[in-house]
Amino acid sequence: MRAILFILVLIVAACSDRTAAPILPEAQLVGKNRDVFIGTTRSMNAAGEFGIGRSASLNLLQAKVSLPPGRTLGSVSDGQERPKPDRDFTIAALNIYESNDVFRRALAADLASHPPSERDVTLFVHGFNNSFTNSAFRIAQMAEDLELPGTHVTYSWPSRGNPLGYEYDQDSALFARDGLADLMHLIRSVGQPDIVLVAHSMGSALVMETLRQLDIAEPGWVGRNVSGVILLSPDINVDVFRSQFSRIQTAPDPFVVMVSRKDAILRLSSRLRGERTQLGNIQNTDAVADLPITVVDVTAFSDRKSGNHFVAAGSPALIQLLRRSSELDSEFLRGRAGSVLTIPGARRIQSPPRRPSTSAIRSEAR
Repeated sequence: MRAILFILVLIVAACSDRTAAPILPEAQLVGKNRDVFIGTTRSMNAAGEFGIGRSASLNLLQAKVSLPPGRTLGSVSDGQERPKPDRDFTIAALNIYESNDVFRRALAADLASHPPSERDVTLFVHGFNNSFTNSAFRIAQMAEDLELPGTHVTYSWPSRGNPLGYEYDQDSALFARDGLADLMHLIRSVGQPDIVLVAHSMGSALVMETLRQLDIAEPGWVGRNVSGVILLSPDINVDVFRSQFSRIQTAPDPFVVMVSRKDAILRLSSRLRGERTQLGNIQNTDAVADLPITVVDVTAFSDRKSGNHFVAAGSPALIQLLRRSSELDSEFLRGRAGSVLTIPGARRIQSPPRRPSTSAIRSEAR
């Protein structure tokens, strides 16, 4: 067990966060700027930063993120104590809203700035070992590289931002359920925009717990208010996922689960639990074949920096394919449950027989 933990540290330490990230207004003149709305249940520390403490109230902000020029597609940097805007992702401006109403007006104005067909919200929920700053950087990077339309929001729950903080993060993910539910209610109150939930790793467990909670409190709420769910490398036990899913009266359509059999982080997560796999690295789709979800296997693609744990946003090859195919983008974000996603440039492998409401793709290089 100690050996496994040591290996885990070696793999994820390279992408662990530094929480310090000063605001540099001059960065707005250097890189590409992306506006990101933020809801967080992190508490503010003595330095005036949103750190690892847990806040009982939801804090609402807007950040202007500067993406450095000339960066590699799929790349994102951590918070830096002395960032260089020509090299690093940078917070160029940060506005803390004093009330829900002020946040609501700002969100409504941003939505209104987009064409009517793009007035939706992508809500990103980060995973294990993330800082406040990194969650803002990641949604800005995905919005830019994947050309996500509409308004972009991130939910920054109180992860410790340390590769040795796995248990702390698990507790924090449970703590953060109410905050995510409150943020979703707040977003929907702004002219009823569509919400596409995108979650990574442990953030997927948080999302599933929150959807379960919302539908238990008000049956059918999820189906009426969430237009799509995309779970990237979900760090969830398959049995737990099935239990969570069973309490959702009407599943959002589409409901996408992206998996990779090469995911080193989930391989270690499984071993720590004494399991063969987690949902995000399942070997076949039999265990979820009866659910109205779409499984997309991205094993053929690589993101070495993350140990193949964030391929959808970190693999330049996969990003290029997602950007190049408008048909795939439409299916991916607005497709029908049960449709088969054929990624261009990849060979489709037949999946085992299943109910028509479920589909899977195994993508392998030609």
